[in-house]
Amino acid sequence: MKPVSELDSEPLGADTFSSAMAGANRYNRWVVDAFSPFVGSSLLEVGVGHGGFRDLLGVPDYVGVDIDPELVERLRRERPDVSWLVADLADPGFLEMLAGRRYETVLCVNVLEHVADHVAGVANLLGALSPGGRLLLFVPAFQALYNDLDRLAGHVRRYRRSEVRSLLSAAGAEVLKADYFNPVGAIGWWLNRFLSHDTLESGSVEGQVRVFDRYVLPISRGVDPVTRGFFGQSVIAVARKT
Repeated sequence: MKPVSELDSEPLGADTFSSAMAGANRYNRWVVDAFSPFVGSSLLEVGVGHGGFRDLLGVPDYVGVDIDPELVERLRRERPDVSWLVADLADPGFLEMLAGRRYETVLCVNVLEHVADHVAGVANLLGALSPGGRLLLFVPAFQALYNDLDRLAGHVRRYRRSEVRSLLSAAGAEVLKADYFNPVGAIGWWLNRFLSHDTLESGSVEGQVRVFDRYVLPISRGVDPVTRGFFGQSVIAVARKT
């Protein structure tokens, strides 16, 4: 399995996010709350990162997938009661790795921006759904916000809401929702353009995550209903397999 780039220096799996995100409980809950109305009884999560959203979602029929073998092996040791698979989202053999299984829900949070061939990635995400199933997609917004943090995380791109809609529609999905998410976080991400970052594990980055989660998030969550049509740090989308 290969990461987004053929270069060995490209970040992979656990190297693509700050470990502080595992403790960003309010933020993770906000993301889950936004998706909860669309979650079915079986769920495939593609890109489990710091451990995935299984516990927050409360879906017992759950399978977690990640491209990073070391991360998956660690999760298998820590959570042997959960099914974990190693697979590359853009791999032509992705669906074969699922052994013919299809799911009512596929969740993909902050993964597609790492995938060079995101058209193939979306096709595989939809292919993993049963008919009428729902794809829950979360990606970073606005290429103008791209900075050192994106580079360190291995982001290939950031998206506009219209681009996400077009990508899903072109794959044959019915787009039920595509909104911007977290407006104050977008301002913070933009301000990071003026800072130099060498690692996602720096005290500065981890401190930003903690301060945002504890103090700033309630403000952003309160403003979000007003700005979701035109501005946010991320795009949150829901699509149905037709």
